[in-house]
Amino acid sequence: MNPPLATYIHHLDPVIVNLPIEHIALRWYGLAYVAGFVLGYWALLQLSKRKLYCVPPEKLGDFITLVCLVGVIAGGRLGEFFFYWLPAHGWQGLCSDPLWVLRVWEGGMASHGGILAVLIVAVVYAKLHRLSVLSVCDGLTIVCPIGLFFGRIANFINGELYGRICSPDFPLAMKFPLEYLELPISLQRAAITAMGQAAGLQMNGSVSFDTIASLSRENEAAREALGQFLTTRYPSQLFEALGEGFIIFIVLITLRLVWRKAPAGIFSAIFCLLYAAARIFTECYREPDSPMWGSVTRGQYLSFAVIALGLFFLVAALRKPRLPQQR
Repeated sequence: MNPPLATYIHHLDPVIVNLPIEHIALRWYGLAYVAGFVLGYWALLQLSKRKLYCVPPEKLGDFITLVCLVGVIAGGRLGEFFFYWLPAHGWQGLCSDPLWVLRVWEGGMASHGGILAVLIVAVVYAKLHRLSVLSVCDGLTIVCPIGLFFGRIANFINGELYGRICSPDFPLAMKFPLEYLELPISLQRAAITAMGQAAGLQMNGSVSFDTIASLSRENEAAREALGQFLTTRYPSQLFEALGEGFIIFIVLITLRLVWRKAPAGIFSAIFCLLYAAARIFTECYREPDSPMWGSVTRGQYLSFAVIALGLFFLVAALRKPRLPQQR
């Protein structure tokens, strides 16, 4: 007998509610970012009030808004574009769809790009306001895992960035309808026919994936029919949410509260090293969404740069033994 979740077929709806405006809807993906920003701001505000962050409470709102818009959203989208989308589609793809980079509501945000952009924003802000760059970065890296956690949960709800093939005996093995797009044409047509028969509908090979996904969510028989053509996979999004988000946040916030005189830069170093380690590990369970570089995924390769950044912060922290106070 298979474990209870061994044959679970993902059927969560990425849309919370459709709005009366065409092509506009409230999605879990967008709500995840809002939740990450709000909770990140709240956590950073508590640290600031306790004199554990160099940006004073009255200036924190404007600072976090800048970080969210320029760092997380713009940086994450540009990172997705340069690290993943452009290598896959080339400049010709950009010419045929030049507005892709602006359609952030469709998903597609690279965490490495967001980290790099947030770092740039932190450096510029610190220089303009005469604050310690290391101290400004420390607070952001402490709350960054909150956003990473909600982002990975959103990936799971969307059924995207799923894991590699695993045994049906794995307790959390699942099937993701998005895998349909990777099936050979012959199997896609067979799946459409099987879904149509199960749902009592006439369906042909011209059916779009959006229709297939919608039918799979709404009709259990059609979903089971589609599941016969899918493979069991790891829910790697949940692994990433736990490793890159929840665990790192608990470690960092605990250290910040008990290590009040920590040297500036030490939390940035810890975040970078823990994030890179978690990302490299979880990538072993995630289906590569871009060409492998030998036996290394692009996400793992980029994580080596994060390790180098973490070592830089560590060296800088050891040279800066005292944490600057708020101005």
